[in-house]
Amino acid sequence: MDRRAFLALGSAGTASALVGCTRETALAPPASAGESPLEQANQLLGVVWDKAPCRYCGTGCGVEVAIRDNRVVAVRGDEKADVNKGLLCAKGYHLPGMLYGEDRLTHPQKRSPDGTLTKISWEEALQLIADKYTESIKESGPASVGIYGSGQWTIFDGYAANKWFKGGIGSNNIDPNARLCMASAVMGFVTQFQSDEPMGCYDDLDIADDFVLWGNNMAEMHPVLFSRMLENKQRNPSVRIIDIATRWTPTSDFADLYVQIVPGTDLALANGILHLLIKNNKVDEAFVAENLVFKRGIEELDKIGYGCFDDQAEKYTFAD
Repeated sequence: MDRRAFLALGSAGTASALVGCTRETALAPPASAGESPLEQANQLLGVVWDKAPCRYCGTGCGVEVAIRDNRVVAVRGDEKADVNKGLLCAKGYHLPGMLYGEDRLTHPQKRSPDGTLTKISWEEALQLIADKYTESIKESGPASVGIYGSGQWTIFDGYAANKWFKGGIGSNNIDPNARLCMASAVMGFVTQFQSDEPMGCYDDLDIADDFVLWGNNMAEMHPVLFSRMLENKQRNPSVRIIDIATRWTPTSDFADLYVQIVPGTDLALANGILHLLIKNNKVDEAFVAENLVFKRGIEELDKIGYGCFDDQAEKYTFAD
């Protein structure tokens, strides 16, 4: 049995279990000789598969969802998706659960002056929003209104929101929750790379020679991307993974070198590394001059603060 057949059989079994079919029903003889085992199982189960993006983190995994009686009954990774190539993490495999949670709100609610919430219809909710927007714009102009979006917006969601708000209303006040959760990271990216996002691309995971994971437990936080890193290492045993962290994690299990530091001493280690690079003349001056912008006003690398820990770096940084 090849990998594709195994995945097909596994998907059929998962779908049958979720919709309450027995093993005998799920594996009944095919109705048509020209159909694949998975297609036969889908027909028997009354399941239709469709594609969707995973709406949890921002990795960008593609998923396929099984629909029966207008309900999602199963989910699997999209093998044709460039990012995850058929793999999902625990959150992805539990996507259907968030749709049917007992505490999931399925209708709008309006808060009364006394603080109580009352159920209203979607028509009432949309009309209330429109009325309040209209009132505010008439009194104070388009800049008086804003929209607070989601970090899980798809490209299409973002396009529609920008078209509506910037093109229609004439307001530039659009922000997602990512403004809060990514504020510190974006400032670092802009300062160091003049871009508001990390440098590089996912394809680098497939070809890089060395990986330094600094305070990043990828095995649990981004397992889909970590799997691509491990596949690269499996193909090329010379690939090295260096894990710098304050505690041992599942990521550390796969590391060639584990460096444990005391919490709050990341900068000490960074300064120590920079000191050694400069002290041992390992800085590619030509590359720095042509490609990097990380200093302003002072040209001498040995005078911009690097090496302030010198030989004390180990004392301040490494855990016993």
